[in-house]
Amino acid sequence: MTRFCRSVPLAALLGVVAVPLSAWANDRHFSYTYESAVLAPGERELEVWTTYRNGRDTRYTRFDERLEFEIGLVPGLQTSFYLNLTGIGQDDGTGHLATSTEVSVSNEWKWRLLDSAADGIGFALYAEITGAVDELELEGKLIIDKRFGPLLLAANFVAEHEWEYGIGETGKELHLDGFLAAGWFFTPRFMIGVEARNANIIAEGTWEHSAFFLGPVASYVGDGWWVTFTVLPQLPAFKKSEGGGTYVLTDYERFQARLLFSFHL
Repeated sequence: MTRFCRSVPLAALLGVVAVPLSAWANDRHFSYTYESAVLAPGERELEVWTTYRNGRDTRYTRFDERLEFEIGLVPGLQTSFYLNLTGIGQDDGTGHLATSTEVSVSNEWKWRLLDSAADGIGFALYAEITGAVDELELEGKLIIDKRFGPLLLAANFVAEHEWEYGIGETGKELHLDGFLAAGWFFTPRFMIGVEARNANIIAEGTWEHSAFFLGPVASYVGDGWWVTFTVLPQLPAFKKSEGGGTYVLTDYERFQARLLFSFHL
C-alpha cells in the first residue's frame, strides 16, 4: 500500500507532461453513478477501484478490487476491460471466520448519444458482461447527466441478469437498480455531493426486497488524474425480505464505501 501511494504523484506528474488537462473529458465525479462522458478516439485511462462492504445478518466483511483499462475507439464510443478480485470473510455458522476469494473478468461498452455540453443534456448507453468460473452477469445501463453551472446532476437506470452455476443446480436473479447523484463544484477541480441508490432483486419471478442507500461523495480532478470517494450506508428498506428486519442484510451490507483513482496513459 505504501509503495502504491508513493507512485501516485509520479503517475500524476507523467500525466501532466504527456497530456494537458483540457484534453480529457472522461473524469468521473461520482463513485457509483456514471456520467455520459467518454474518451476521445485513441485516449487511454487506467482506473483502480476499491469497494469496502461490512455488516450482514452475521459477521461479514468484503473487499472488491477492480483494475480497469479504458480506451476510446471512435467518437462517442469507448470500451473497457476489467480484472476483478473479491475477498470475503464471514461467519461460517460455528463462530469462526471463513474466508474466500473470487476472480472474474469484465468487458464494458459505453456509447454516448448526447453530449451534455453540445446538446444541453448528456445521454449514454452502457453494456457490461462479467464472467467467472461459476457465474455470468449481463448488465445494461441508461446514463443521464446535466450541468447547471457549478451543479452537476446524474441518474442511472440499471438492469442486471445474473446466473450462478453450482453442481447440479442453476440460480437466476434479476437486479434492478436506480442511482441519483448531485454535486456542487466549489472550485473547477473540487466537488462535494451526495449519491443515492435503490437496489431491487427479483429471483425466480418474485420481487424479494428493495434496499435504499444514501451518502456523501467527494471528488478531485488533477492534471492527468482524478479521484472520487463515496460513503454509502444502507437506510431502512422500502420493501423488506419476508421475516427480515429494518435493513436488507441477506444480499446487501449495512455499510459500503468506494474509492476510485484514475490516471491517463
